[in-house]
Parts: sequence; C-alpha cells; structure tokens
Amino acid sequence: MKTLVRKELRENVRLAALGLVVHTLMLVQHYREYVAAPTNMSQPLANPEILWSTAWFCGIFGAVLGWLQVHNERRPDLWAFLIHRPMTRTGIFLGKVMAGLGLYALVAGLPLLGFILWARLPGHVASPFEIAMLRPVAVYVLAGILYYFAGMLADLRQARWYASRVLGVGVAVVVSLLVSLSPVLWQSLLLILIGAAILATAVWSGFQSDGHYRGQPAWGKATLTTALMMGCLIIAFMAAMLVSSFFPRSQPSGTSSDYFMTTNGTVLKSTQGTDRPTEIVDLEGKPVLDEGTGKPIDAAGLNRCVAAAITLEVAQDGRHRGGTWIRRDLSLAVPWGVTHATHDTLWYYWSRYGRLVAYDVVTRRCIGSLGPKGFAPDLAGGGDRFSDAVSGTGYRALSTDTALFQVDLEKRATSTLFSTTADDPILAKDEIANAFSGWQYTMVVTKRLVRLLTAEGKPVWQTPYEPARASSTVFQLFLLEPPGQFALWISPGGRPGEEARETHPGHAMWIARDQGVLKSLDLPALPVPHYLPRLEQKLLSSVMPPALLSAMPALHRWVWGTGIPRDLLLLSWASAILVCLPIGFWLGRRYQFSIAAQAGWAVFLLLFGVPGLLAFLSVQEWPARESCPNCKRLRLVDRAQCKHCGAEWAPPEKTGTEVFAPLGVSS
Repeated sequence: MKTLVRKELRENVRLAALGLVVHTLMLVQHYREYVAAPTNMSQPLANPEILWSTAWFCGIFGAVLGWLQVHNERRPDLWAFLIHRPMTRTGIFLGKVMAGLGLYALVAGLPLLGFILWARLPGHVASPFEIAMLRPVAVYVLAGILYYFAGMLADLRQARWYASRVLGVGVAVVVSLLVSLSPVLWQSLLLILIGAAILATAVWSGFQSDGHYRGQPAWGKATLTTALMMGCLIIAFMAAMLVSSFFPRSQPSGTSSDYFMTTNGTVLKSTQGTDRPTEIVDLEGKPVLDEGTGKPIDAAGLNRCVAAAITLEVAQDGRHRGGTWIRRDLSLAVPWGVTHATHDTLWYYWSRYGRLVAYDVVTRRCIGSLGPKGFAPDLAGGGDRFSDAVSGTGYRALSTDTALFQVDLEKRATSTLFSTTADDPILAKDEIANAFSGWQYTMVVTKRLVRLLTAEGKPVWQTPYEPARASSTVFQLFLLEPPGQFALWISPGGRPGEEARETHPGHAMWIARDQGVLKSLDLPALPVPHYLPRLEQKLLSSVMPPALLSAMPALHRWVWGTGIPRDLLLLSWASAILVCLPIGFWLGRRYQFSIAAQAGWAVFLLLFGVPGLLAFLSVQEWPARESCPNCKRLRLVDRAQCKHCGAEWAPPEKTGTEVFAPLGVSS
C-alpha cells in the first residue's frame, strides 16, 4: 500500500504543483483587490466572489486529478501491470484514493490556510470575523471531492468519451446546486456524503471489472446507474430548453385575479387572461373608467395610479430563519449605515453581539461597539444588545424587544424614539424615506398593534390587528393622496399563504393622521387562478423523471405550495409509459435479458422516464450482432447458440498454423 501511495504521489506531484500555483494566484488577486480599497466593508473570508472562485477551482482541479490518476495507467497498457500486483483491487483503489485526496487537500487547503492567517492577523482586515464564516468555503472544498471521484469514473469506464463517460459528473453538479439551496448545514453535508458514497462505490466497482459494466457487484451497478442518470437528467433538461428556444416564447395562459390599491385609496380588482383583455373593476364589479379618456382603464393606466407601498412580513413567534444557511453565514456581520458612516470609521452590525461594531479605517482594528446604552470600548458592551429577532430594514434606527432607538454614528450615541411593554414586544419595523425630504416615517409592528411614527418618534396613528396566519402575516402600508392619508393591508404570509390569500385576500383599513381608522373591510375572495402549461413547461415535464416530479410538492412544500399541475404530471408519466417502457422492453428482448432483469429495468424506466432510459442505454454494453451461419438471421456474438435456430457458431477455418490437435473421443 505504501509503495502504491508513493508512486501515485510521485506521478501526480507536477499537477499538484500547478494547481497550487493557480489557486495561490487566485487568492492573491482577491487580496490585491481588498487592499486597494481601504474603505472596503466586506470580510474577505465571507466574500461570495472568493466562495464561488474556490468552488470552481476545486471542482475543476478535483476532476482533472481523478481523471489523470486512472489515465496514467491506460498507456501503454500499464493497467494490466497494475492490477496484477500482489494487492487486491480494493487495495489498489484505496491506495489511489488516499494519494489523490491527500494531494487535493494540500492544493485546496494550503493557499486557503495562508489567506485565513493573513485575514486573521490584527491590522489587516477591518471587519468582524467568526469561525462560522468559513463554513461555506469549507463545504465547497468538500464538494470538490465529488468531482475527484467523477473524474476517476470518467476515465475508468469502458465507453466512448463522447457518449457517456462524463455523465458521472452529473452527481457532483446536482449536489453542488442543492448545497447552495439547502436551508441548513447538515442537509448540505448529508448531500455531499450521499453523492460521494455513490461515486466512490461506482469507482470501486469499476476497479473490480476493469471498468466494464458486466462483472460488477450489484451495489456497483446500482450506484453507476444512479450516477449516470443524474448526468442524463441534466442533458435531458438542457435538450428540452434548447428545443424550446426554436419556438416562439409562449405567454402564460389562463386567468388570474388580484387586488390593487390606488393613490386615492380605491381598491380595484384586475382579471387578466390570454383569451380576453385585462378587465379592471371596483369592489362592486363596475368597470373603472380612465379620467382622461372616459374609456375603461387598461393595465398601463392601472400601473400609473397604483399607490407606493412598503411591505413587512412578520413571524408571529419572532423567529426569522428564511433563506439558505450559506446566505446566513455570509451575513453574520453586515455593513451598517453605508451612506451615514463617518469618514474615519467603518460600522457593522454583528449579530453575535447584537451591536454596531466600529473599525478604524487607518489601523484596521476594532475600536469599540455601540449598543442601546451607548458606546463601549469592547464588543460586549456590558451585555446590552439590539434584537436580532426584529425584521425590517433601514440604517437610521435599531430596536430591542421593547424599544426603538435612533443611532447617531457621528456622536456614537443612541436616543430612544419609542418604547413598549414586555407583553407587547416589537416584531418588525421599517423606515419610510423620500428622495427629497429624507426620513419621513417609521412603521413599527408589535404583537398586538401597528404603529406609524414620525422620524422624531412622535405617533401618527396606531391600530390593533389580528394575525392573518398563525405562522406569519404580511403588512402593506400605502401612502395615499392627499398626504396624511394611509391604507393598511394585512394578509397571510409565507409561500403556503399564497394559496390562503385566494380565499382570504386580507383585511384593509383606511387611516388618517390624528384621526385613526376611518373604515375597514375584509376583501372578497378571489377566484382560483387557472393556468395552462406553456410549451417550455410541457417539454421539461416530458423529460423529467415522473417519480421526482410527483414527489416535488412533498420534498419542497414551501416552494410548490399549490402542487404540480395535473397536466404536467400526466405528460411525464405518459412519456415514461408510452415511450421509455416500450423501448426498454424491445431492447431487453433483442439482447436476451432475463425475466428478472426485464422486470427490474421496467420498474426503473417507469419511475425515471427519459433520464432513466438514457442511463439504461449508457450503462449497458451492447454486444454486436452478426448473421447466423445456419438461419442467416442476426444473433448476438456473445451467445454460444442462436436464439432463433439453436445452432452453434461454426469452427474457424484451418490455416495450417494450428498447434493443438482437435478434441476427439478417446478410444
């Protein structure tokens, strides 16, 4: 084992040296870009550009390294010499993998380690840092291992390079995409583990049969088929998109309705569809006329009179955990008050401490933090902190659970704008600003009340509300004409709330300054929208695995809250039943599959449709067919007897060079 590992290290050290230089130069470029801008407020270790460049490098380098480790034995037939060493094939596989992953870790990790050490030395980076900020780049370095095994599989398989050798990369690509979309870290790690297990098992199984499909263990055949099916899924998706590009892009068909609030406080209902012009009516169903032309108002006229609004989505339990874990880790400390920061100080909101942290532009060191009780020379500030649970935007005010504070960065001080009680905590806030007059209002949502405050914290109005949904509620505040008139629209929140808003569009209130609520009403239910699939959707559904398409609403219930349209599901199952199953059955009969193999592949094709069929065609080693000397019909060359007439192959013609006597019956 040690000899094989040393041999692999010696053969691939040049590639590792080249990769080390390239990776180092990439990070040096990021370093130069950072130091060239002294007021740069990004943490280099949590920079998305570094994250994606590292992910690309690790994927490419891992694939090339894995491919070369197998390719080096392909010429001039060193593979036969390798597998006849006094080692098991599993031992050979492990030796190659140990050496390859060691080189990969060195090339991917050493430059990153140097970059991290530079960023962590005091006086280099004027930005907060947490170990959790390194998790995204570490996960993508781990994901590069999948490309390493995919590269080995690509050269190990006995197949044409332009046909199916590179399809194993599909597992790595799909896992990389899902990692970037995963809501929590453990899901990303589990996906990488599953993908690596599939590819590593497929490579190990290929070592047992010299890269041939026949002779592999059952687990190896299953993982190889799974790996190739992922690649086939990507190819089928791209092919469907390419075909759809040759046709005129179809417009969404069907009908849908929605409510709009105009600047004068009128609620209008718009109904649009492909088979009729947009119809705009009031709540009584009367057509709305354009004041200028006297004709029914159209969509363009509606857009001109729609009131501007700010929107807040409030989680009733105070928790806001939306988005992916990568986005959250990259946003642990965010620049705060970019347009209001002082000339010699950079300010960040650091959620770990719940305070505004200040860094000196010249020394690049932390000089203290600002909390509800004022400025402190340390990060903790005695433990007082702003609330991370409060949602909303703005760079002028921060809040705790019971108070809203105005922040003055120049004076490094805070002042209380508004306070509430512990049994009515602040859930969300937002600032309303105008390009000409600046900060106008602050909207504050507590557990029981919605308040509108002036920039100085004086109350404009307040009103109680009932949550539209147990989990979250959406608040839309419209600024009406003349100034001082407002409308508040409360509706269900979250993606599942989109379906609820059809039956309960929300509760609207019209409010005047210093007068409170003038009127309110529950908006009538909207008709259920009816959409007809577009051509692109039909093409994509026809090549999607039926099992995957059917499981999407359950797997991604927050994304597919209303489910997959029935027409698209039927199209996917139809392509599997009417196209893939007959082709698979015909090929199985043609190449004399056993009954068990026929049944297994039939279930596979039924569940995975077009990608499954492409994987079926890719993994099988289809033997040639020649004419039978007896019946003249085509027969398989790897079968001793003709399936049509039962005749055996004729013995080869004698050329006089034979050295063995023919077998005969002993006397």
